[in-house]
Amino acid sequence: MIEEIIAPKTLVSLLLSIVVILFVIIVWRLCKKAYAKYVADMDREKRTVVRVLIGIFKYVVICATVLVVLQLNGINVSSAIAGLGIASAIVGLALQDVLKDVIMGINIITESFFSVGDVVEYRGIEGVITGFSVRTTKIKSIYDQSVMTVCNRNISEIRKCSPMVDIDIPLSYDEDVRKVHKIMQEISQKIAAVEGIDSSIYKGTERFDDSAVIYKMRFFCQPEKKPDMRRAAIKIIQEGLEKSGMRIPYRQLDVHED
Repeated sequence: MIEEIIAPKTLVSLLLSIVVILFVIIVWRLCKKAYAKYVADMDREKRTVVRVLIGIFKYVVICATVLVVLQLNGINVSSAIAGLGIASAIVGLALQDVLKDVIMGINIITESFFSVGDVVEYRGIEGVITGFSVRTTKIKSIYDQSVMTVCNRNISEIRKCSPMVDIDIPLSYDEDVRKVHKIMQEISQKIAAVEGIDSSIYKGTERFDDSAVIYKMRFFCQPEKKPDMRRAAIKIIQEGLEKSGMRIPYRQLDVHED
């Protein structure tokens, strides 16, 4: 057994295999450094595509390296590939979900569904896309910073978030409408002046509820800043209403007796 290992032909194959593996590792590391510099000036959409293509290329390189090493050690690669064809059909049935993830991941790239850095909503949770591969998408919540990993086959449930934020403000029917509109316009101007808020619009009367008239305030900001900007806007609204003497009414229940 020892004589076979140290035989000249076996030793040469082993050394060549090590050289090939080391060469691939060194070249890959150099490519990663060049990639980091190359994508630094790209926009988010192009950066996402390049990252996914790099991920696919990595698996191709690994498979090619394994085949080369096998060939160098006297293993018939052609026969191995033929055998893999049969095995892949069996494995494909067992890995249907994985294949769906990959196919959907490719669709996301070609159709530009979203990019790393976009804010999306998934099952009622708003978050920033922090990572993307052909199989999964990582979303970081803008509210509690938790990170979830979503399989790409569920991507149809994800939607991009708008920079628009609406706040409904209930006020008593007894309030003077002209005064309300004037105060709301002033509040809107103060909200627009908040750092991080792009603009603010007072939309007017939204609807009539049982115990209050609902007025709508709308502002725009970067989606990832929504929680903080919403709190800042609500504070300004609360202070503005208190200063003007207007109050948000309690919910009322009318009871009728026969």
